This record gives sequence, C-alpha cells and structure tokens, in this order.
Amino acid sequence: MTTTEYTFGDYNVSLALEEDAPLGKLDDLHICHLGMKFISARQIPEFNVYEFEMSLKAANGEPSKVKCCGVVVKSEPEGDGFRTVIHFAGMANSDVSCLEAVTKAQKMRCDYCANC
Repeated sequence: MTTTEYTFGDYNVSLALEEDAPLGKLDDLHICHLGMKFISARQIPEFNVYEFEMSLKAANGEPSKVKCCGVVVKSEPEGDGFRTVIHFAGMANSDVSCLEAVTKAQKMRCDYCANC
C-alpha cells in the first residue's frame, strides 16, 4: 500500500492506494461525496477500481477518516497531464455524510458540485 499526503490551502488529504506506485503530484484536486477529480502526470486506466482511505483535516480541526472504493470513469489528456475522474462507491452512509460536510465546509468541491 502506498500513502501520499497532499496539502491544498487550509486542508490536508491523505490518500492510501493498494497499488505500489503513488499517484504523485495532483493538481486541481476536488473531492466531494460523489467522487474526486484531479490532474496527474500519469494516466490511470479507466474502469480500474481502487481502495481509498482519506483523512481530511481542516487547519485547526480533528481529522475525519473515510474509507471507500472508487472507479476511474475518465482519464484523458489535459494540458501537461491527465484529467482523471473517480466515482466513489461502496461507502457507508456515515462516511458519505462526513465527506459531504467536510468537503462543503472546506470548499474542496469542483464548480459542478459546489452547491450540492
């Protein structure tokens, strides 16, 4: 398992993947209760399923841990990298509620989901 830490403004995200290769630097990362999207240096095969463990923490708050799996629904060239969209599945209702609240409060959502 490979864990990578990301810091974006006033929040941190830890992503742990089952595969050996880390995702590396992620740009334009957005997370919500539906999934996540980002730009990475490498393409991720579409329809692959990944296990995620996320620890979301505001600058002065307690971390909220969320476990789920996600399906890569898109990974296409964009700029100097690949725009990847992962749809979350198999999350407990309590984790969905936690992720929904944290991502809205921390403004981690993309423009499409920002008002959900």
